[in-house]
Amino acid sequence: MSRYLIGVDIGGTSIKIGCFDLNGYLIEKWDIPTDKSNQGENILKDIAYSIINKVDVQSITGIGFGVPGPVSDGVVLNCVNLGWGQKNVSQEFNRIFPYDYIPVRVSNDANIACAGEVFSGSGKGYKNVVMFTLGTGVGGGILVDGKIVEGLNGVAGELGHMLIDRKYNLPCNCGKKGCTETVASATGIVNLAKLKLKETTQRSLLRQYDNFSAKRVFDMAKQGDEIALQVIDEASDYLAYAMSLVALTLNPELFIIGGGVSNAGDFLLDKIKTRFYPYVGPFIKNQKMVIASLGNDAGMYGAAFLVRP
Repeated sequence: MSRYLIGVDIGGTSIKIGCFDLNGYLIEKWDIPTDKSNQGENILKDIAYSIINKVDVQSITGIGFGVPGPVSDGVVLNCVNLGWGQKNVSQEFNRIFPYDYIPVRVSNDANIACAGEVFSGSGKGYKNVVMFTLGTGVGGGILVDGKIVEGLNGVAGELGHMLIDRKYNLPCNCGKKGCTETVASATGIVNLAKLKLKETTQRSLLRQYDNFSAKRVFDMAKQGDEIALQVIDEASDYLAYAMSLVALTLNPELFIIGGGVSNAGDFLLDKIKTRFYPYVGPFIKNQKMVIASLGNDAGMYGAAFLVRP
């Protein structure tokens, strides 16, 4: 009988579910809506029914979950986007799912994105990896010796909330000021661009737009727009500095850059590398950095990684 791993990535709008073989090859994937009514009380039930209807349960080796919140020892501490407070997902799912002999594991969504890239993506073959996910905010995941690092309170890998900027001191949604994500996320890049446009009269193609995205800033930078280039250089410097702090703490084999901003590819990676080495010299000279390859599916892969044999 073939054996399968189930990876479940719970998002605020939809839940991605993947069925994998034991080597991390994706066999089938599907989505179901996230029912957040009544503090998300139906979410685990919906997942259980969906798996039962799609997969031969007798062939399942384990079911892994990624959730948008801190996790410690398998207990979700808080998931505001789902309406959950503290929740032992493994125990509650096993009460709903009529096959409690099947192992269930749970971890934070950013951590499992990193694990997914190690399982079947850009990080395959590595055991000590740190991932920065650059989207609306900045997420992070850490693997040491092939194991996800969660920390005492489940907040290991909250790389977007390291305080790295004291120049602009921009407010972060976490309540602090100067966090990585205020200057190095997609939102951060737009923040920097608007500040640059205000503090100078220098010509820029960005001035023709009332609102613009980080992608627009990258596009303009690639065309040689001076303001856009300054913005990307500065955001890259902040990110390189954040990565240097992690590198000098953990000395990982590999950094992975994911999220929507990573679509800038080598243009972004080259700028980060140029600025990274002065921060870590003379101790680190050949740090490997790559762009993530699994996109939005990384969470499913990583959730399956949690229950691999």
